[in-house]
Amino acid sequence: MRSFSKILIANRGEIALRVMRTCRAMGISTVAVYSDADAHSPHTRFADEAVHIGPSASNESYLQIEKIIDGARRTGAEAIHPGYGFLSENADFASACEAAGITFIGPRSESIREMGSKSIARRIVAGAGVPIVPGYNGDDQNVESLRSQALGVGLPLLIKASGGGGGKGMRIVREVSALTESLESARREADRAFGDGSLLIEKYIEDARHVEFQIMGDNQGNLIHLFERECSIQRRHQKVVEESPSPALTPELRSRMGEAAVAVGRSFGYTNAGTVEFILAPSGEFYFIEVNTRLQVEHPVTEMITGLDLVMLQIEIAAGKPLSLTQEDVKCRGHAIEVRLYAEDPDNDFLPSTGIIHHWNPPSVMDGLRIDAGIEAKTEIGIHYDPLLAKVISHAADRETALRKLTYGMKTLSVQGIQTNRDFLIRLLEHTEFREGRYHTGFVTGRLGELIAQEDPALDLACAAAAALYLQESRRARAEILPHIPAGYRNNPYRDPLVKLQIGANTFDVSYRGTGDDTYAVSCGGERLQVQVVSSEPGGLRLMVGCVQRLFQVTEADETLYLHSSAGSRRVTRLPRYPQQNAASDHETASASMPGQVLKILVNVGHEVAIGDPLIILEAMKMEQTIRAAMAGVVEAVLVKMGQVVSPGDVLVEIAAIGA
Repeated sequence: MRSFSKILIANRGEIALRVMRTCRAMGISTVAVYSDADAHSPHTRFADEAVHIGPSASNESYLQIEKIIDGARRTGAEAIHPGYGFLSENADFASACEAAGITFIGPRSESIREMGSKSIARRIVAGAGVPIVPGYNGDDQNVESLRSQALGVGLPLLIKASGGGGGKGMRIVREVSALTESLESARREADRAFGDGSLLIEKYIEDARHVEFQIMGDNQGNLIHLFERECSIQRRHQKVVEESPSPALTPELRSRMGEAAVAVGRSFGYTNAGTVEFILAPSGEFYFIEVNTRLQVEHPVTEMITGLDLVMLQIEIAAGKPLSLTQEDVKCRGHAIEVRLYAEDPDNDFLPSTGIIHHWNPPSVMDGLRIDAGIEAKTEIGIHYDPLLAKVISHAADRETALRKLTYGMKTLSVQGIQTNRDFLIRLLEHTEFREGRYHTGFVTGRLGELIAQEDPALDLACAAAAALYLQESRRARAEILPHIPAGYRNNPYRDPLVKLQIGANTFDVSYRGTGDDTYAVSCGGERLQVQVVSSEPGGLRLMVGCVQRLFQVTEADETLYLHSSAGSRRVTRLPRYPQQNAASDHETASASMPGQVLKILVNVGHEVAIGDPLIILEAMKMEQTIRAAMAGVVEAVLVKMGQVVSPGDVLVEIAAIGA
């Protein structure tokens, strides 16, 4: 057995902090690695030491094996924990650690190589007698060969990256016409994410559930499972909500799937933490789909129901210790649910969001609620990394109580400055079918209209009034003479103060008139409100509207106010009273709908295009998006270059009607 006094964490964000906390609890020093973008990030500052490994782009920093190995050598770290993502399932990285005499906290490189290739894994698992999804996992990766195999499997089908997971390189194909483009884009995305563009093809099982089992094996041949996690709530083939126990499993089915998961692990001689993933068909049949040879994003769910620290188990196994518990020792206590808070816009196809976090206020500490986060106020969210900001996990004696705690926690959480999926998650948790456990992998897609933002005129009106009065209270607080007098006061008759505000696509002209001590008659959008300012201070005010008193937290950033209350959050922009009129454009344009980097330019000046033709491919946060023509015509100008970073709204291509 080995003893570790210092461990390097080859990752960033919340998972780096998560591993460091366990190391600190075990009395082990930690080393962070960081890119230019993460020089002042929480994980860099939390570690005992930190090593700079390169520019912001992950392929120049967090994916650089030699730089990370060198960082371990220079700081004297005896072991490296890879977290998840980046190099966590890279067999070459595990081999490089072994060659350098540094312990890789994970499975052996041979296991990663075998299981990391979904194609090889399928063959081995099938040989162990575990059912697999029908499909193709051969070595012939020519696009035409893959197309032929796909047609043989039959539609609908699922294209998957052979060398990695997380929804990268994954496409559902329902029409033959989309097959070739889907294969090519999946290959590009897989190659960028994992350095391996090989693909496999599976039959897509409609209305299936995604259920995975956590396994843990030591170097002495002991291997157990730590029960299941239900991961069927997904968007873009990536998990959003996870829970355990699964609402779909009976004790008998749980036992059979657990035995199958252990059989899969034994077929590889697996050690350390891993996850065996299954598709559960509506018929009750289950099929092996893949093994993740790393700690999962959703591992806190398992920790909450078992009371185990999975990172601690990983470190002990890597040090050569045998598992301290048997299968019979593992007990499931209560119910746990996790949601992932992402920097993304659910109203815009869940495209990534970038910007600066001006305000971060996680839920207050309460029994059974856990927050794993890698952000803080002033953190800048860029285009280079995954958009995951934080995870919120609840645990209680039963599912209903865990759901109630988690919903309350999400409603009190405030993150301002960037677009997030917070409100989407709240609506999902409150959806009747989800609360009843009646969902599958197509749940989000099938109910998107119910889950994305809905108009809420009452909340817009309250936030507009709160913003206007907050601005007045701020001016009064800054006044050097007679600060108690209302802002804009005159001793001769004058019209009520007016401020022009924008919330979403709506513009509000808000005027207000004092009617008593800190009481105002507010006019907004044809509505009149009686509002009392109960209290006011920098960063917030408490208003009485009607008979309801509510606290509004307010964060200012230039002309924008971010308001958060128990009723919801709104971004409020102050507009000029008399905006200039802009002339209409003479050209039809294609603009960036998300921040990103130009990955591929598909047209040239003079190119004739039809509606829907691809023009530009952008990449941000490991996600690819194709910008398409909104009209037929001729490309008049291409305004970007390969590799250029663009912002939402930037014009990429100009198109003129033929003959114009």
